Amino acid sequence: MPNSHALYIGGEWVAGAHAAQPNQNPSDLSDTIGHYDQASAEQVKQAISAAQAGQKIWAETGLEARYSVLMAIGNELIARKDELGELLSREEGKPLAEGKGEVYRSGQFFQYYAAEVLRQIDDRVASVRPGVEIETRREPLGVVGVISPWNFPMATAVWKVAPALAFGNAVVFKPANLVPASAWALTEIISRQNLPAGTFNLVTGSGREAGEALITSPHVQAITFTGSLEVGQRVASATAANLVKCQLEMGSKNALIVLDDADLDLAVEAAFAGAYSGSGQKCTASSRLIVVDAVHDQFV
Repeated sequence: MPNSHALYIGGEWVAGAHAAQPNQNPSDLSDTIGHYDQASAEQVKQAISAAQAGQKIWAETGLEARYSVLMAIGNELIARKDELGELLSREEGKPLAEGKGEVYRSGQFFQYYAAEVLRQIDDRVASVRPGVEIETRREPLGVVGVISPWNFPMATAVWKVAPALAFGNAVVFKPANLVPASAWALTEIISRQNLPAGTFNLVTGSGREAGEALITSPHVQAITFTGSLEVGQRVASATAANLVKCQLEMGSKNALIVLDDADLDLAVEAAFAGAYSGSGQKCTASSRLIVVDAVHDQFV
């Protein structure tokens, strides 16, 4: 299929087992960004196996080498913010300025965690017992499954992927199927870095098959998920069955509270920005306004 985008498993671009799906611009349905291959459950298992092998090598890789990899990714994201920001805005629908800003911020995340690689964070304290010293060491978990949402297709993924890689873990990344283009672009950048094969894997596909295979695997050590409450509940129950570490970020009902001593011009501005930035499509949007009676009419 023309303009088809493959999966990335074990350091290789691999055709998906299922037919590629079109990725369309929600603002212009005549604009097809590309076709993205769909992973089978078996291919997710292959990605996890590749991650297990790659992680062992990556965990033993020196700090400066890990720093260089993450910094290179961050630098390229920032250098290509206009190009990739336009791509992100086309597939997700957010304003162009926000798309570019999201890519730029994603680059900064990688730069931040590159620096964290070099920061030693182990602890050593004296014991109450003579001649005994207590040392706390932070070690990689192993394979981390990353499931990201459609509303921040680059940033949310990156703030999961970057720290996982920084501290010696391998990643199997399953983005929301509505927004595969940004995930694929990020993967293409990562694929050119000096990472052991299998350290980073991309499995685009449905949540019902690819996502389910990832969250039910006993061979991942952690799952990090951002998305709906309903799916988050499924992730929690699936990972609990295998005693897999699980981190969930789901929807919310956020309140903006305006008291009687507030700067009302600032409060109105904050209410609009909080509710409608990102086209209002974010879990941190101000979906409720609580205004005290004394300033209610003036605020409205």
